Amino acid sequence: MKRGWRAGLLRRWPLAVLLVVLSAGDLETARGLSFAHQWWALPGAIMISALAVAAPRRPVASGVGVFAVLLVWSAVLRLLGAETVPALGPLLAAEVAALMATVVVVVRQVPRGTAAGLVGLLLAGCIAAQVLRPRHPVASGGVVADVLLPGAVLLSLAVVAGWYLRGRDSEQARVTQAAVVAAQQRERVGLARELHDVVAHYIGGMVVQAQAAQAVAGTDPGAAARVLPAIEGAGTEALSVMRRMVAALRDGDADGGEHGAPLTLTTNLTADLHAVTVTPAGGTPVRLAVELAEPVPVEIATSVLRLVQESVTNARRHAAGANEIAVMVRTGKGLAQVLVRDDGRPTGKPKTYGGGYGLLGMRERVQLLGGRFSAGASPSGGWQVTADVPLRDSEQ
Repeated sequence: MKRGWRAGLLRRWPLAVLLVVLSAGDLETARGLSFAHQWWALPGAIMISALAVAAPRRPVASGVGVFAVLLVWSAVLRLLGAETVPALGPLLAAEVAALMATVVVVVRQVPRGTAAGLVGLLLAGCIAAQVLRPRHPVASGGVVADVLLPGAVLLSLAVVAGWYLRGRDSEQARVTQAAVVAAQQRERVGLARELHDVVAHYIGGMVVQAQAAQAVAGTDPGAAARVLPAIEGAGTEALSVMRRMVAALRDGDADGGEHGAPLTLTTNLTADLHAVTVTPAGGTPVRLAVELAEPVPVEIATSVLRLVQESVTNARRHAAGANEIAVMVRTGKGLAQVLVRDDGRPTGKPKTYGGGYGLLGMRERVQLLGGRFSAGASPSGGWQVTADVPLRDSEQ
């Protein structure tokens, strides 16, 4: 949470710099005009500016807070008799900018009804400031010319800007959602095809055994009885694999999307893992550890290989300055456990959709198999991916 707050504030630094510059300008103008007690206007401007910078994290609370500061601090200035240098009526330039920034965030992020109420509340705060704050005679003019007209223009600009950004965000969300759904579907299609090949292998073996039994039935009447247990075992295993295709829908004419380089699966998972983690020339070296205390079904081995391959590829692409990529695959307690960790620093956000669909595709694959998946910063630095995939169907 703290890291999220820090990142959000860093993204708002241009607004913070602008508000500091405007506050300095307000003070300089007040000093030049020798207004008495002009410093008392600064604390309110600082509080409103801080709320404006924090508004994207808590838009409703920030909007209410800006209104409260406008109301309470205007009453304080009234009691002190502190005259202000007007920018929008009685408001300082920094307060005007902070108020507009808050309105933009509220209109952009808050539901329409709540946003309308907050904008009305902020308008009421401006009116309260006009009524309560004392103003220097040099700034006294008509209420329409001094307050209503510029206030309406600036408030309207802020509302329009927020509405435009709201529409742009909605369109971006639709595009992102479409990309996510497409990535999920491509991963399901790829998984369904791999599992289909495994099931076809079992069924093919059953057919061959049945044909062999029929061929020798005339000369060896007991052949059918001997082959039936093998056929039963293959059929049971095929049904078990099919149950793993719970949500893997194979529809449309998809080409399977991007799954990295084609996998060449053998009956030796350890050898296959070494094959997909071979270090290319100039690439980050991979340290592989394999501990297979339990046998791994073919369909699970395929997914384990895909997880390792995708994770290692992502680490080589996105972990700047990594000296090593550690890969650990082990089985035990009915699970195949995968851990891929690098010691580099991230160069950007890991891909969650689009080309290669990275983390999203891996998460989708593991969840379809009834497992658990996580990815994030490693406690020791760098990035790590972990997955626990059941070796057996829970319904067995």
